[in-house]
Amino acid sequence: MKNISSIIIIIVVSISVFTWFVSIWQYDTMMSSMMTFYYSPVALSLFVVIWTAGMAAMMFPAIIPMILFYNRLIDSSKSSKDNSHSNHTSQMLYHRQDNTRSHKDNDNNNGIPDTVNQGQNKRRKTYNLSYVLRPKTYYMMIFILSYLAIWAITGIILLIGWSYALDILLSQLGMNDIQQQHQQQQKEQLSINTIYGVLLIVSGIYQFSSLKARCLGYCESPLSFFMRRWRKGGVGAVKMGTYHGLYCLGCCWPYFLLMVALGWMNIFWMGLFASIIFAEKIWVKGGLLIARITGICFISIGILSLTGMILLPSDTMSSISDNNMMSMDKSMDKSMDKSMDKSMDKSMDMDMSASPSDIMMFHNEIDETRSIMNM
Repeated sequence: MKNISSIIIIIVVSISVFTWFVSIWQYDTMMSSMMTFYYSPVALSLFVVIWTAGMAAMMFPAIIPMILFYNRLIDSSKSSKDNSHSNHTSQMLYHRQDNTRSHKDNDNNNGIPDTVNQGQNKRRKTYNLSYVLRPKTYYMMIFILSYLAIWAITGIILLIGWSYALDILLSQLGMNDIQQQHQQQQKEQLSINTIYGVLLIVSGIYQFSSLKARCLGYCESPLSFFMRRWRKGGVGAVKMGTYHGLYCLGCCWPYFLLMVALGWMNIFWMGLFASIIFAEKIWVKGGLLIARITGICFISIGILSLTGMILLPSDTMSSISDNNMMSMDKSMDKSMDKSMDKSMDKSMDMDMSASPSDIMMFHNEIDETRSIMNM
């Protein structure tokens, strides 16, 4: 039992470490996919994969106690099935033991070494271990995949909702008009501070809510969760994984909303919020205390942001606005190039047919247009 638990811990921690590296290496890929998901299903799929990997990196260390407890429950449920047939087979096992003892005595008398019997026992143990691990691995994979599916859906909702909210904000600020971009910088920063302040205060207040305490209670106590949601079989693994994902979402959504606002898959914020989540769920008696201390910090920082006393980083908004500015600059460059090409074509046509005075006047107009554009 201890060996199986050690194997499970090593596998889960290894997956978490690997997904941390994926989140670091594929940060730029994820940000670019976020900019093109409107018209590219491939970009949306790529975002979902990288986002889910980030969720595995952050959440897997915190759900190790839940997986280990699930492993024990699978063993106990299997043993209960085996015990139901024990009364029927007890006499047969007794006779088999007597037969094996007599065979051992005969083998010893015939000079057969005991190492042969030991090798057979080891092979039987190996077969029994693989026989035990096969269904357990299947149920655990279903449980974990159902859990991750909740976070994948959450990532899609956050991406779509946050993108549309930013589009509305930028349109209200006049960021789609190049002539007003430089005049709206102070207004944009004020709006960003207001948004961050409101999100922080709302997240901080939620840390003191009864829903937070209830969800955290089920997340930090596997016994309470499985007493309420235990189901057998593969369908039961799907249901329990889904419920556990929903409880984790109810417990941790403020952290992920703030992580999105402060820069999506930024490694610093991922590490900070992953540490808070791990401490909440592993420290059973102090998890709620950590949540409330975090809530006080959120409310305090939110008030300071609303009053303008501190400025929080705005990587997400600045990157999106910069991309909008770059795209608009490119469109303006293209339009300028087209207009210049047309004017050059006209000048060539006039060189063939117009008088010298008309050609001079046309070239003067082109020079004036260029000087205005350069200003």
